Amino acid sequence: MASENILENKYYAKSILFLIFCYTFINIKFYHFGDILLGLIILGTLPIFVIYKKTIFKDPIVILFALVLILQILSWLNSVIFAPEFANKAPTPDRLGKLFVFFFIAYWLKGNLKNVIMLWLFFIFGFLFTIVLNVDISYLYDLTFTHERADFLIKNSQFDSMLAGTSLLISLFLFYLTYHADIFSKNIKRLLLFGTFVSILLFTYLVVITQSRQVWLGLFIAIVVGIITYVKIYHIKNIKMILIGALLTVGAFVLLTNSSIIQERISDEQTTIDSIIDQNTSIEMSSIGIRVSSWLDALEWIQRHPILGLDSEAIPEVIRQSERFDESLKKRFGHLHNFFIETLVAYGFIGLFFMLALYYFIIKSIKDDSLSHENRKIFFPFAITFLLYWLIINNFETFNSRWLGVYVNNIIMASFYTFYLTNSLEAKKPTLS
Repeated sequence: MASENILENKYYAKSILFLIFCYTFINIKFYHFGDILLGLIILGTLPIFVIYKKTIFKDPIVILFALVLILQILSWLNSVIFAPEFANKAPTPDRLGKLFVFFFIAYWLKGNLKNVIMLWLFFIFGFLFTIVLNVDISYLYDLTFTHERADFLIKNSQFDSMLAGTSLLISLFLFYLTYHADIFSKNIKRLLLFGTFVSILLFTYLVVITQSRQVWLGLFIAIVVGIITYVKIYHIKNIKMILIGALLTVGAFVLLTNSSIIQERISDEQTTIDSIIDQNTSIEMSSIGIRVSSWLDALEWIQRHPILGLDSEAIPEVIRQSERFDESLKKRFGHLHNFFIETLVAYGFIGLFFMLALYYFIIKSIKDDSLSHENRKIFFPFAITFLLYWLIINNFETFNSRWLGVYVNNIIMASFYTFYLTNSLEAKKPTLS
């Protein structure tokens, strides 16, 4: 078949991989152009659904994707029946469906460790490239002394911090991977070790000045759990190394929490936190207050339609019909600052189950002992670390519903899933005639 020959052509494969790297690099700054590249990547990958049809339609991610599309249609029908006054004119299958685009990227990474590392480097450099184009570098230095919250003019500081936190985790794992993996020459290995060490320092600084409490919380918990996972998987008995790792983690945490920037940011919301703890009926509409108020309003909607929800238009409707939000706040906010609560409102408990199943299958794909890829196990601690970080921060912001969050989701999930997908397809590769 011609389509089989095309996919087997090394120049075609390299061309698609080049498009993936270009998309990863430019998408933060030029996302409209990035969308075009992503469209070309998807179109260029579609033949695999014909060539590998006997295998690919049994893939858990593909099956889950189909179920998610069906669910979104059913949720839309539910809204048409029970809430026609604000129901969408047609289903919006892309809202959850776009979180599965990583599948197309994972195919072309081919389970190749060097391809994954290149993808991560393009992600990091794409983020730094955007910062350099958007703001004066002296601005970053001045923020150290003014204690103002950094804004890189990408979307807002929450997303700046999310990108910085993601880049920090990638840098940490790249440092570890470069140190242990024997895939580079000595000179390249030294260069990468130095570069990733500098990037760890840089992204730690960016995480601090972007002042996102959810990212601080997510990073701390995720890194601690990641270290514990690493120790457990590898049955490390070197107490000295464990103690050094623990001391470095605790030391970094103590240093950061003693930072005046972090102390001021945490104390800003103390009054609001106290009123929530005391269960006051009136909650100050600060950053935390807005979140808690929107979640409380959402609970009433979830209770009314817990199974299928009322489709995506119900999410802004929660705010529009809220008695806790005044008119000025209703004009500013149309989301609930929590991806999982939004999923419950729009798609019910079935939708939430499907989203958690997505991340379960990602983890399972790496942990699966039936895989033979020699680099599989070293990715499991990082997968646990990143997914925990991702789940935590999506509890305070709807990253998975916004283009930047979807972009990060698809880049990182592709890096994890490529090993399973490649082995799965290679095992039942069709014979070319």
